Amino acid sequence: MPEATTTLVDLLRHGECEGGPIFRGSLDVALSEAGLARMQAQADAQPGWQHVIASPLRRCRFFAERLAAARGLSIEIDARLREIDFGRWEGRPVAEVWRDAADAAQAWFDDPEHNGPPAGEVLCDLRARARAAFDDAVHVHAGRHLVLVAHGGLIRALLADLLDMPGAAMHRIEVPYACLTRLRVVHDEARDFTQLVAHNIDFGAASSCAR
Repeated sequence: MPEATTTLVDLLRHGECEGGPIFRGSLDVALSEAGLARMQAQADAQPGWQHVIASPLRRCRFFAERLAAARGLSIEIDARLREIDFGRWEGRPVAEVWRDAADAAQAWFDDPEHNGPPAGEVLCDLRARARAAFDDAVHVHAGRHLVLVAHGGLIRALLADLLDMPGAAMHRIEVPYACLTRLRVVHDEARDFTQLVAHNIDFGAASSCAR
């Protein structure tokens, strides 16, 4: 029986951004200096990456391109890794939304499968595109060590999908700024089997619930 091929996939959330704790979603905002430093600290502790895939939003893309250039790695930008569109909450302070639209915010937090952000992207679409991007990455780059630079909401949705968790469970997964999650995908003749190896590997990243 041939030995199974193994692919390692690290999910790296972007660091803190300019503008404070707001619902950024599809807004294209820049990293703060502190956010860039936290991402660099994570990267410095991970020498084994062989390929970089990133969201097109600059809070992910800027660091991903810098990382790839510094290490001489190949890179691709995948639009499917962009953050969820928060609709009418886009750009609004998190505290303001929870104050002014408390019922809607709580419903989204408790059951995001059936209560999305008003005029925003529905969870099933987010999960579908996140999973498709992940599956394509591990198929094309089987046997390598990848890093996907993406967003908190997308990473939560992807982990819930990969681990066969209900959508409501995604908000129970802590994904702080510059959070690093490691997955192992074992490929054999019958199927791909994904394992969660480690989550929130901490090299100085601070916790935050802002997206």
